Amino acid sequence: MARTLTEYSFFQYLNCPSWVYFDAHESEPRPVSILMKLLHDNGLLDTEKRAIWSQREDFVEVAVEDQEEAFQQTLAYMKDGRQTIVGGVLIDKHWVGHPDMLERVEGKSVFGPYYYVACDVKQTSVARDVHKMQGCFYAELLQRLQGVKPVQGYIVTHKKESISYDIESFEDRYRLTLEEIEKILAGQKPDHFLSSGCKQSPWFYECFEHSKKCNDLSLLNRVWRAEVTMLRQAGITTINELSKIPEKDLVNKVPDMDETRLSVVHDQAEALVENKIIVRHPIVLPAEKQVLYFDVESDPLRDWHYLLGVLSVDGDTETYHAFFAEKPEDENQMWQDFVEFISWNPGAIIYHYGEFERQVISGFIAKYGVSDDVLKTLEQGMVDLLDHLRPAVLFPMPFYSLKDLATHMGFHWRDIDASGANSIMWFEEWLTSQDPDLKTRILEYNEDDVRATRVVREWIRANVERIV
Repeated sequence: MARTLTEYSFFQYLNCPSWVYFDAHESEPRPVSILMKLLHDNGLLDTEKRAIWSQREDFVEVAVEDQEEAFQQTLAYMKDGRQTIVGGVLIDKHWVGHPDMLERVEGKSVFGPYYYVACDVKQTSVARDVHKMQGCFYAELLQRLQGVKPVQGYIVTHKKESISYDIESFEDRYRLTLEEIEKILAGQKPDHFLSSGCKQSPWFYECFEHSKKCNDLSLLNRVWRAEVTMLRQAGITTINELSKIPEKDLVNKVPDMDETRLSVVHDQAEALVENKIIVRHPIVLPAEKQVLYFDVESDPLRDWHYLLGVLSVDGDTETYHAFFAEKPEDENQMWQDFVEFISWNPGAIIYHYGEFERQVISGFIAKYGVSDDVLKTLEQGMVDLLDHLRPAVLFPMPFYSLKDLATHMGFHWRDIDASGANSIMWFEEWLTSQDPDLKTRILEYNEDDVRATRVVREWIRANVERIV
């Protein structure tokens, strides 16, 4: 019996092909919640989507839970020539598509002098590869149902902007990916490759344990599939084998790989095998007068940054400050309170982990503005610790997230389920329940994040910093 193939299958495959296999063939499925699927796939909540499609002059909504009934209702609306069909379902054999909207355009189909194109609503500013593959999937389903294949795919962004892309120009890559997914659904195990995308899968533990058992090259931090292929073609198939080859010999064995990159993966293999930290070069951090640690909590399902968390450190005194927007209309006030706080700390060094925090700050500055003095502090004082660490230090672990590194350095989050994705789920639940315990959980998670950032900075100071 053929397993169901949906637009979500493309997201799963591009992040972790084993995810598709486990979902299709394990006896005990591990379902992902609707909210988590939306989060994975840059989707928006129905309430946010409704603000977009309610502007259409003529729209109908498919509101039937049973998929076969929803499909029949979708077909009925298509035959009636309705302009916009929201929440439709497209089915052909084991293929099931769920485009956010179907739009009628002029042309010719089995329904009459018009046909339909598919459109998804996404929290994005560009059409990503996975979105294009999903669009190609919808287009092929529509061709089977209406007798004509759309030439364009569409995305409506969270800012209500429309992005189009050419279906045919992406067809070859879509077709290759589709063939691989169909093979997996039919029972063929995919080649194993551990990546950060596997972390989004409910089967991550199985992927990780398999990689460790096989001593697989994909355990190398941020290694590319093409790099692993080159190493395997040179007869190097495990982390142990890679670590034992002298660097000077690697250049001859793997001539198509950049020499500097070979040196990095060799040292990474050595770090993993010997469970040690390798410092490739020291790190220079700025001189400090006042130190702040900064972390943002956002809900991409609503395009909403709801918490700016800061840990201020002054000698032996440290204080956590939470700037919280309980409603979207509170966001501006949250920002103004944060800006006022920064104005009290002119010239402060603001440590964060990863580029997201800087992106959020840039967005707030563009949206709400900021004084010249605060702008100077933000522009000159923000320091991304991950940006300093990644080229300088190799850790004995495949992933360098804040959770991974700070835990390795001895820090522990208070909540055993602490994660960025779970914090969004907690926030969504809190919006409905207003449970004060949930809000406390969110705030404690953010506070632990900024304290973990401090642990990373102090580790750098103690172990790899060069004073200038």
